Amino acid sequence: MESDLHAVREEALRTALSQNADPSPSMVLDVKLDPFTRNRVSFTGLRCRILGTFFEDDRDGKREIAYGADVDNFYATSTYRVLKPVGEGLSYIASYLKPSDGPVDLVQIGHVRYSATTRRAKASKQADAAVKVNIHDFIGNKTGLLGMTRTGKSNTAKIVIARTFAVSEQRRAAGKAPIGQLIFDPQGEYANPNTQDGTEVAAIGERHVRIFKFGADGSQAHVRPLGINFYDPDQIEAVQGLIADKLRSDGSAGYVNDFAATHFTDVAGDYSQTTRAQRGRLILYAALLRADFKVPQKNAGTNVPYSVLVSIKADLRAEITRVLGRDPFRQAGKQWSVRADDVRGVVDSIISLREGGNAHAADFCDDIRWQSTEPIYTGQTSGSSRVRGWRNLIDLKDFHNEDTQRDPAFEIYDHLKDGRIVIVDLHVGSPPIVRALSESITRRLLAVQTRVFTSGATPPAIQVMLEEAHNLFAADRYKDDGDVWVRLAKEASKLNLGMTYATQEVSGVAHQVKANTANWVVAHLNNTKEVQELSKFYDFASFGESIIASEDKGYVRLKTLSSPYIIPVQIERYDRALVNEARAAAGDPPLPLPVEG
Repeated sequence: MESDLHAVREEALRTALSQNADPSPSMVLDVKLDPFTRNRVSFTGLRCRILGTFFEDDRDGKREIAYGADVDNFYATSTYRVLKPVGEGLSYIASYLKPSDGPVDLVQIGHVRYSATTRRAKASKQADAAVKVNIHDFIGNKTGLLGMTRTGKSNTAKIVIARTFAVSEQRRAAGKAPIGQLIFDPQGEYANPNTQDGTEVAAIGERHVRIFKFGADGSQAHVRPLGINFYDPDQIEAVQGLIADKLRSDGSAGYVNDFAATHFTDVAGDYSQTTRAQRGRLILYAALLRADFKVPQKNAGTNVPYSVLVSIKADLRAEITRVLGRDPFRQAGKQWSVRADDVRGVVDSIISLREGGNAHAADFCDDIRWQSTEPIYTGQTSGSSRVRGWRNLIDLKDFHNEDTQRDPAFEIYDHLKDGRIVIVDLHVGSPPIVRALSESITRRLLAVQTRVFTSGATPPAIQVMLEEAHNLFAADRYKDDGDVWVRLAKEASKLNLGMTYATQEVSGVAHQVKANTANWVVAHLNNTKEVQELSKFYDFASFGESIIASEDKGYVRLKTLSSPYIIPVQIERYDRALVNEARAAAGDPPLPLPVEG
């Protein structure tokens, strides 16, 4: 009788729709229908999945709500009652956390959003069920912000940053170590206000935020210059790292590997190593002069006109003086200083004397530091083959700031240890410069954290925020253990480093990084390839269609470390009120709220 039943149902519905001005389901089904037809037209179906079961449990003598990620029994569907949670009940389910011995600090991140269409939710006043997360899930763990550009990834990052800062200040007030946050900002949206949210992370306060950027003139105490004094011996490690990376354009020439592997720093208590390091720096600074790097007026931290210190024997000094026709050396204690104008002349004389068979000059040059740097200065290797050498350094001039008194990487690390938010503003600068500088800062961060870890101490807690992660954690790069970003991804946890990475290319991030991601914030993706990759993790396959279809800003699917399931959430907006919450945690007065309209 199936065909007859279909005909009866269709006729009854046509009659109901034609006789009622209000076509809503409740009115259509409320017309005078015979019981049989009413029963038939009320049937419907819904395909769904069971996420798990909430049940009461006894824990330490207390009656608590527990959750299991399955069911322990099932019954005929005719005996079920379907209840839809709303208000506080819905908020409780959406914000439920798995039991844990770790710290718990619940903060609101948004509200439940079932679908892109919110008409009925708003009409029934069910669109404001708060979703709260444990902010400690994001501290010390990996967090992935995944989605197309302008879908709310940065807004979510700012919320996490502000909430983490509040927790850091609470820890400071309790006598515990605070949490530093390092943000690489390629678009300038964390350091500067924008039309999207009307404020910025830097609004949390000058006491708590440091901005490093190119062109800073020191007029603002919290805005620091982003550059390295290439002529400062105390910054030589950073200089060496940048030059070594740049020299790789000469291929795998032996001098490049030797230059990268040696050390140009003075060694306290070791006169021999310090002497050789000074000689290596002498010819390196000569190469910088040849590439026209601007010379500082004074030696760092002194009023002495800039000069290079070097240990050199009297016989060789006399020969150089004879070749130059003047004495370029000034005594400085047990060492000798060479003014910038004389550095190249001294180096040229030493090379010329050595080539002429002078034993003193040959002895002066007999060290890996000098030998690996000489091709940079001369532009040719010992076999007389030509290389770009010092010409490679020209591209690094944007890094050079002759007024910088200290390597910014060390200054940044000190601020991070103090629990400050450090924003490295990279929106001004060419991509190669931005990339190299980011890697230099991260390399120094890893080195210092590793040093603390291997000494038996606990490294300070630091969070690192990265954009365009598909360029940093690509599968082919992940095979290179020497890559600084690969090291960060692999070693972050043991070094007490949390990492938040953002990308619009889920498939572009190495599987190992995603497999170790604790928190997932997934906004709109526009193709099935990315969604299929995402579907390999948790239950994101169930949300695949809506992830592609919905382009609403801030509408995400959220899975945190403590949450047992994925929640569809409308992320709240990062605004002045949230900034004021962070300022209040630090004991600072609020900023005035913007006037609406």
